[in-house]
Amino acid sequence: MSMKELLFSFQGRIGRKVYWTWNIFYYFTIVGFGIGMNALFPSLAHLILPVFLILVLIPDLAITAKRWHDRGKSSWWLLLNIPLIIGRMTMPAADAGVPVETSTLQMVTSLAALVCGVWILVECGFLKGQPGENKYGSEPV
Repeated sequence: MSMKELLFSFQGRIGRKVYWTWNIFYYFTIVGFGIGMNALFPSLAHLILPVFLILVLIPDLAITAKRWHDRGKSSWWLLLNIPLIIGRMTMPAADAGVPVETSTLQMVTSLAALVCGVWILVECGFLKGQPGENKYGSEPV
């Protein structure tokens, strides 16, 4: 599978190793980008980071879809990502030492994101894919 297919196609299957490699890269990149933007452009970081998150959303969803396919499940399971995406986009940016009040909606969204995130983690990160070929392709090597 080419890099273009891996990052932008919602077809096919990938194994846990590729999934974990992507997620480690993805989260280190987000944290590094956030820290860098906060250091370089502290007054604009809260505007720049959501744009960056939108740019890396498609590759993240494409890779997760392939992992769902490896488990024998459709891309509709990507709907579990909605609370995670909302949570990332609406997370309040706390200034150093200034407490941030959390609304009830933010708490509910955070709880939904936690439940969905754990579900995705277990299904995609820890459980084996279907052995052999399934309707989404052949078993990844």
